[in-house]
Formats: sequence, structure tokens, C-alpha cells
Amino acid sequence: MIYIQYLLLPVVYFVTIFLMIKLGYGGLAEIVKYERRKIVVNPLSKILFEIGLFVFLTRGFYTILQLHILILAILFPFLLLSTIFLILRNKIKCLAYYVGAYLLTTAWVEINSFYYYGNIIYTWPREIARIFGYSTVVTCSSLFHGILFSLYSPTLYITLLGFVFIATTNTSEVIRAFSELKIPLAITLIFSVFVKVIPQALQNMETSYKMTILRGLGYGKPLPIRLFYQLYALIAVILPVFVYIIKGSRNLAIALETRGYMSKKNRTSLVKIGFHLIDYLLLFISIIFFYISFS
Repeated sequence: MIYIQYLLLPVVYFVTIFLMIKLGYGGLAEIVKYERRKIVVNPLSKILFEIGLFVFLTRGFYTILQLHILILAILFPFLLLSTIFLILRNKIKCLAYYVGAYLLTTAWVEINSFYYYGNIIYTWPREIARIFGYSTVVTCSSLFHGILFSLYSPTLYITLLGFVFIATTNTSEVIRAFSELKIPLAITLIFSVFVKVIPQALQNMETSYKMTILRGLGYGKPLPIRLFYQLYALIAVILPVFVYIIKGSRNLAIALETRGYMSKKNRTSLVKIGFHLIDYLLLFISIIFFYISFS
């Protein structure tokens, strides 16, 4: 067991890179692809629930630990992940790649970065600890806290709920819901463009990534080295695609102005979204999150 860390270090990083490449921008685009559902939830309820959950994960999580409700602290993330996987059950494979890569990376960094009292599992030489920013000693308590920290990472659930929001909401629903509550059109436009642009941006990134690979990036290299070339390609396509999106925003602004989007303050619609039982349930849960976080 004393040399297990030298085996785990390359395995964790190579597995993480492999999962990221398998997911790719195409997998993310598949996750956020809109699918019409029988149950329509008000977009405002989804947004308030995400805010409440984020506040709870950053503040309320420590309240639960202070009360020593260990079973609840362990069951809550599994219940939340199960719910998200159930909602996006047609995209489980891509979700598994994303969640697996995120949990593996976050847990590994947390386990090795902070020292907690307990039985020692392994130690790092000072040179390696200085390079990677690791603690020289990793204990059983470090392992437990690292796993628990990764399961309660606010970034994980905000991104997952963002996926759910985009995959279950279209621009028409956003405009109708915001207009019913007299929310300014400028704010409505921000959320509407966000819902529409993100899937298109991911598709463009996937196309650019495949074109880069087809041009021979990493061709003929051994598999471990080729993985790093593919990871480089994933990062390299981000800036050009966003420049393309910014340039395309001018065409979007012209189209909105031509259709008279900002010509009237009050917009009407034949379809009303309103609030239903599931919306009130989400709002109630959000209130509970806020209460626990600030109590």
C-alpha cells in the first residue's frame, strides 16, 4: 500500500482525460438538446430552485454536518443525482461521463490537498507535494472528506441543473413566463439567448474539434500521448467558436429589431404557463434551502 499513490496518480489523470474526450462537446450538446415533455415547469421555478440549491450547498451543508446527521449528508447527493438522471434518462451515458470525470478529479484533488487526522494511507515525497500542491500525508479522514466534498460540490449541481434547465426549456417558455410576471424585456432577452445559444455553441465546438482531429492532430502517436493531443484540441476550439458567436450576435440583434421585439413593453401570448403544483413544490423546497442556509 505504501506505493499505491504512484499508481493512482497517472491512472486518475488518464481516466479523467479519457472520460472528457469520450464526452466531448458533442456529448454536452446531446445533454442540453431540447426535448418536449408532458409536464411543463415554469422556468422561473427552475431558476429559483437552482439558486436555493446553490446557497444550500455553499452554506447549509455545514449546518447538516454540525448536527451530525451523517446519513442525511450522504443520502442527499445520491437522491439529487438520481433525480437529475431520471429527468434526463435518455442521456444517461453522456451524463455518466460528465459526472464521473468531475467526481474523480474533484475527489482526488481534495483527498490529496488537505491533511486530516487519522490512519495514514500513503505519503507523498516533498518534491511531488510541492509540484502538485498536495499534502505530504493522506489519511482515512482525508479520503472520507474528499469524497464527501466532491459529492457536495456546488459547481457540479449548478452545471447539472443548468443542463436540465436548457434541455427542458425553450425560448418561447422563457419569454412567456417572464412576460407574465412583467419582468423587463432586457432580462428576458438575456435568458432567452442563453437557452438558444448554448446548444448551438456546443455543436459548433464539436464540429471544430472533429475538423482539427481530421487534419491529423496527434496522428500516429501512442495512445497516452494522443489523449493529450485530443485534450489540447478540446481547449483550442473554445476561443474561435466564441469569437464566431459574438460576431453572430449582430445578426441576432438585427433579427430581433426587425421583428419588433422591443417595440412594446407589454407582450401577449395565446398560451399561458402560470404556476402549477410542481412549481409550488419547487418553490417550497427552495424556501427550505434558504431557511437551512441562513438559520
